[in-house]
Amino acid sequence: MDFRILDLIARIIGFCTPPHEWGRGHPPTETIRVLATLRQFLREGTPWRRLRATAAQASGSTLRRYLEQWARSGLLAQVHAVLVSMLRGDPTLILDSCSVRAKRGGELTGPNPTDRGKRGTKYHIATTGDGVPVACTATAANVNDTVVFERLFLAAFAVLARIRTVFADKGYDAEHHRKLCREFGAEPHIHKRGQPHGSGLGQRRWPVERANAWVLENKRLALRYDRLGFIIQSLLQAACIFLVAGRVAREL
Repeated sequence: MDFRILDLIARIIGFCTPPHEWGRGHPPTETIRVLATLRQFLREGTPWRRLRATAAQASGSTLRRYLEQWARSGLLAQVHAVLVSMLRGDPTLILDSCSVRAKRGGELTGPNPTDRGKRGTKYHIATTGDGVPVACTATAANVNDTVVFERLFLAAFAVLARIRTVFADKGYDAEHHRKLCREFGAEPHIHKRGQPHGSGLGQRRWPVERANAWVLENKRLALRYDRLGFIIQSLLQAACIFLVAGRVAREL
């Protein structure tokens, strides 16, 4: 199953990558080897220097170079969108976030109000009603959820054929968010501040909480060590891509 997932993602990357004429020197590393290295790096949290080039995997420096190239071109977001479009997709959209500690600081970090002000990063994820992550972004831990609502919603709307209902907790409470949802034909169910406990998402929360738990199973994301923002965003996007690709591979 792992090979099917990696092969599927590699084929989509090849489809989304413009043709390029290579000159003299070593041939480029096979995409599937880079993806295998990325999967190990995410899951096990292996330090960069311990990633050695083998017949099946690339080196840490090669992985870092590819992540930088993909970040500049927005390739991972394209691959994510293609994979989501291959699924039927539940018309429900659910938004939530989770925070992790940033041991070494760096970009996209800030004092976490839920962790005694220690520096951290927040992962924002939007899923369908059946738990498929369709949009994600990373911010500093002190960034309010309302700031990224529009970005997540529009990114999700771009890859889903139709969103009928949007669920979010009181962290996203704002009237202009409800207005935005209605402009795109979606009915907002955003928990309002001041309402009694238990009147929010209720049973609708579990798909996005499960997706958050799956993302945090990746050791490299569960405790942040990388200082560069594009690395964190790329790793978060890659974690979502592996989740969606797994769902697609099971349905093929």
